[in-house]
Amino acid sequence: MEVSKENKQELPEVTDMAVALLWATHIDHPCATEVEPGKFANIREFYLREAKTALLKMKEPHAKRFLELKIKEYEDIE
Repeated sequence: MEVSKENKQELPEVTDMAVALLWATHIDHPCATEVEPGKFANIREFYLREAKTALLKMKEPHAKRFLELKIKEYEDIE
C-alpha cells in the first residue's frame, strides 16, 4: 500500500550541531561491551572514529569546531 503525498510528513533536516552534540555525548559517556566473560571495554575509540568521519560532512563552523575540540580532548588523554 502506497502512502499518498498528502500523508507523507517531511522530516526535519538534522543540523550539524545536533550531530556534533550526539557524538560528543557518546564520546563523553561511551557504551561498554563485554569482550570476554566478566571483562568489559568501552567503545570510545569507535565513537572518535565516527565523529572524525562526521566532521568531513559538516559545514557549520561552530558545530565543526565544537566536535574537533571534543575529539582533541580525548585524543590527548588516550
